[in-house]
Amino acid sequence: MRNEDKSNEELLKKIQELEEKEAEKESGNEDIEERITDLKDQLIDQNIGLVKSIAGDFKNSGIDFEDLRQAGYIGLLNAVENYEMNRGTKFSTYASHLIKGEIRHQVRDNQPSVHIPQWIKRLNKKVKKAQERIYQDTGEYPTIEELSEELNIEEEGVKEVLKARDSMTYVSIDRERRESDPRPEYIDYEKIKSKHEEDLPLEFKIRIAEAIEKLTEVQQEVVRGIFYEEQTQEEIGDEIGTSQRQVSRIKYRVLDELKDQLEGSGEDPE
Repeated sequence: MRNEDKSNEELLKKIQELEEKEAEKESGNEDIEERITDLKDQLIDQNIGLVKSIAGDFKNSGIDFEDLRQAGYIGLLNAVENYEMNRGTKFSTYASHLIKGEIRHQVRDNQPSVHIPQWIKRLNKKVKKAQERIYQDTGEYPTIEELSEELNIEEEGVKEVLKARDSMTYVSIDRERRESDPRPEYIDYEKIKSKHEEDLPLEFKIRIAEAIEKLTEVQQEVVRGIFYEEQTQEEIGDEIGTSQRQVSRIKYRVLDELKDQLEGSGEDPE
């Protein structure tokens, strides 16, 4: 047991003993109440570092660190007031859930309309199919490692994809955590990479997808028709209400824009 957990446990035992002693008395005892308050203050003080550490995990959320820390502090206060030793969970584990929950609530309230890119939604569908396939074959929920091999995505990348999904509970390794702390997390897209070598690595496909999403709706229709649905320029023109010549112009303009975006976002894979 780590020293901080042992200290937490010792303080919590003393608090519990005093609360039981206070409950036995018919009227409140100011001395006991003060001692309980002092012990709770000590418990809070020695876990402030936990709040700062967890708040640091959300540094890319766009929310000021002090606001994140204040939200986490509320979670710590709730943990101190509501923790029950007889449940067998370490205080640090329990407090972490509440701290993260409050911070995520703060992030969600300040970012009410979180945009999930289309490419990650498509990855979600692949994850769901892989989950169902593995479950049908084994009769058990797949682990992160199994999904990683099935999808050829680094394990850290699989975890990032799962953050955007309500189906996190399909993954056995994260079921308990997801059920007790269901709020969505910040997604680090840079962690989503191919696990094994392939002709066009996943991270480069993501760069292409992100570049396409920056195009106008009409430009995206042209890209989808030509490169994904194998339509003729005439067919695409009929759909978007323009001429074949105009579709051709849009296509070449789009290719130039995509080239500029991709060259500006990093080096091409060898």
